[in-house]
Amino acid sequence: MTNEHCPICGQGNNCCYGREKSLGECWCTEEAFPQAIFEAIEEEDLYKKCICKGCLDQFKEKL
Repeated sequence: MTNEHCPICGQGNNCCYGREKSLGECWCTEEAFPQAIFEAIEEEDLYKKCICKGCLDQFKEKL
């Protein structure tokens, strides 16, 4: 269901759940994603592609 590319910037998202769940816990499980960040994602990608840490950090800096 996930994809290896961030739906915001198109770069790799480093989501281990998108690659192989046996890699363990993903970095995203320790992060808080503001609901507003999901407004930056196209509807067809919403909740299907993982946001990368860079985009998440940039978004949080703007808050």
